Amino acid sequence: MARMTFDDYGRVMARYNSWQNDAMFTLCAEIGDEERRRDRGMFFGSIHATLNHLVHIDVRILGIMKTGDAPVYDAHGTVADDFATLHRIRRDLDCDIEAFVASNDHDWQDGFREFTGVDGITRKLPRPLFLIQFFNHQTHHRSQITSELHKMGIDYGITDVPLMPDLPL
Repeated sequence: MARMTFDDYGRVMARYNSWQNDAMFTLCAEIGDEERRRDRGMFFGSIHATLNHLVHIDVRILGIMKTGDAPVYDAHGTVADDFATLHRIRRDLDCDIEAFVASNDHDWQDGFREFTGVDGITRKLPRPLFLIQFFNHQTHHRSQITSELHKMGIDYGITDVPLMPDLPL
C-alpha cells in the first residue's frame, strides 16, 4: 500500500463519517421521537437537539472550506424539527462532504480561510484544520449520543476506522 496523504485522510474520514452517521440515525429511528427528544442532561439536552447541532455545524464548516462563508452560528438552532427530514438532510450533507473531499487534490491544502469563530474572534487558518474539525466535532458529539444509547441498553456496534466496510484506500 502506498503512503497515505492528507487527501487520503479526508476521503477515509468522510466515508467513515457517513458510515457512522448512518448507523447512528438508524438506531435513533428505532428509539422513537419521545426518547430522541427527552432531555437527558446532554450539552444540547436531547439526542434530537444534538443531531441538529451536528448538521448545523457541518453545514457551517463545509461552507467555510468551500467558499469561506458560513451560516451564522446558532448553538441551539434547529435545522429540522422532523426526524425524517433531519435524516435526509444528514445523508445529503454526508454525500456533499464525501464529494468535496474526493474532488480536491493536494493543492487545496495550501489555502487559508478567514472566519469568525463562535468566540467572536476572526482567524485566518489553513484549510486542512477545518477538515480535521469536521471529523473531530462529529466524533465528539456522536460519542455523547452513543453513550445515551448505551444507557438505554442499545449496542451501537463497531466504531473502529480500520473495520469500516468499503475502506476507501
